[in-house]
Amino acid sequence: MSDSDLIKENEMEARRVFRLYSRKVFLAPNNRHFHEQRINAALLLTEREPLQGAVADFFYGCWYDIPYDVNNLFIRVKDRLYPHIQQGFRDCIDKKTYIQRNSMLATRWSVLISPSLNEQNQRLRISSDDAKEISKEITAELMQARTNEDWGTIEQVENEFFAHCIARNDRLAFSLVWFRLGKSDWQFDARWNNCQQHLDQTIVKSI
Repeated sequence: MSDSDLIKENEMEARRVFRLYSRKVFLAPNNRHFHEQRINAALLLTEREPLQGAVADFFYGCWYDIPYDVNNLFIRVKDRLYPHIQQGFRDCIDKKTYIQRNSMLATRWSVLISPSLNEQNQRLRISSDDAKEISKEITAELMQARTNEDWGTIEQVENEFFAHCIARNDRLAFSLVWFRLGKSDWQFDARWNNCQQHLDQTIVKSI
């Protein structure tokens, strides 16, 4: 395997881990371990935006820790952030401000907070590339769990996926996973129909 192939493979694994912990952070916003694992994965990515989004979610979800026990983590991430973003987080550490649900420090990768006052519209933003990658990962995880007859993992992954689709209004990922699993005779239960109905209702409300 060439160096470039190895780098690409490592980046893909980091993205998978980042998305896994994004789902976990959404379901347990105050779990510091989940936030830190997500930040660790973001540090392995080349873009700055996922890291900024993950740190912003951490500062929001674990706000009570930020003034007292975050310096070691911040030292690790600060050089990957733009200077004005660094200062925004530093103001939170120094108790000059707190991150609100709508914040200039959020990015489209944030799952707990929004980068705009127009929160609903911003929460709906997810690129088609992101949706396609997520759908491939979820389908692979579910198919592997079925092969292993690991029904508990199937239920957990499905619930995390539904939470993602509803939080980000990710209709494309939902449709792709539904289609791919359907070709493999997947047993769709009421939760799948409930998620689809929720997404359909969002379309109606936005018209």
